[in-house]
Amino acid sequence: MSRPAPSDVLSLFNDNPSWAPGFQDAGRQLLRRAGYRLAPRAVPNVSNYQQIVRMSAQTDSSADLIKWWNGYRLRDIARAGLLADVSGAWDEAERRGWCEDPALRESFTSDGRQYGVPLYKSYYAVFYSKPLFARLGVGVPATWQEFLHIVDLTHARGITPIASGGATTWESSIWFQQLVNGLDHRFYLDLTAGKRSYTDAECRQAMALWSDLYRRGAFSSPDVSAADLPGSFTKGRTAMFLYGTWDTGAFLDAGVKDADLGAFLLPPPPGGDRSVLVESGVLAVSANAHKRGAAVEAARAWLDPAVQKAWTGFLRDTSADPAVLPDVGAVRQVAAQVRAERPAQAVRYWEASPPVLIEGNVQDLSAFMIQPTAARATQTLQSMQRRAEKEWKAWKS
Repeated sequence: MSRPAPSDVLSLFNDNPSWAPGFQDAGRQLLRRAGYRLAPRAVPNVSNYQQIVRMSAQTDSSADLIKWWNGYRLRDIARAGLLADVSGAWDEAERRGWCEDPALRESFTSDGRQYGVPLYKSYYAVFYSKPLFARLGVGVPATWQEFLHIVDLTHARGITPIASGGATTWESSIWFQQLVNGLDHRFYLDLTAGKRSYTDAECRQAMALWSDLYRRGAFSSPDVSAADLPGSFTKGRTAMFLYGTWDTGAFLDAGVKDADLGAFLLPPPPGGDRSVLVESGVLAVSANAHKRGAAVEAARAWLDPAVQKAWTGFLRDTSADPAVLPDVGAVRQVAAQVRAERPAQAVRYWEASPPVLIEGNVQDLSAFMIQPTAARATQTLQSMQRRAEKEWKAWKS
């Protein structure tokens, strides 16, 4: 049996050991506002972390606060009774103007109640090397054709246009989600809600665009690691990388200069929608927390601008409160583009449908990345649709 932490400490279970200093920075601000600081505990393996949370949250050994994922992954454990209702935290944040995003709130909702607050809010944007773009004489692309021009130009110069690895992980869904949502935002929402088919024309068109990028030599080897990218950027070997803005700090920590790192929202293909994929981690309260009431108070204070400033200053990413931004050029560039263009926003694919469905489909997309042919694209979509029919039925039963 675990024992409660000291009276002014809340335990926080998460899957990222490197975030401990940031949680402690934010915890110092929480102590002033809610009377509690944070004691983070991390399990770095995501699969192990999810299993441990599911098991411990049903016992008195659960942490007070839990880092999780929004969308269907949150609904999955909320409807199992593992989390506490924190709807009041959202009400207060909206009243104070700390978070005014109804779509984001919906992604934290199960059966009309909210079961967590935004740990962060990241946009999927294209990181790029400013010095390399300058040497090539190109700027941030405003259209799909301008983007393809950069792809072709860099490839012709012997430079990898786009780093795109992760062919055995969730990362295989990044370009699929980007292309489907960019072609038709409404279709993406309906597809991930189980209302449309993976064999519909919109998905076939997205896979054709993806195949075309491979034909152009746009992508790196599918087994490239995101951890290797900063060095490749610094040496001018890679031009672009589509990823969540939460990864900004990894570039800066690896020695990429703030002045050399840029980021932009990828323009949609012709006829597509100006839209952006959003990832938002969850700060949830365990239903069996030793200090459940205190944890709820901490959740209510998490979106306080002072807490968010400390947290985003460490993470170097955007906040659910658009008024809070770190002093980082690439992040501010993306935030400015979001403010100016007001793109429609969609939940990242990993959280946008039932977990078993997504995890199976990610494996299909991984196989496509290794063999990105038209025939493989057709097989991939057919397999994804068969799984969707099965798993949506299971989810609703």
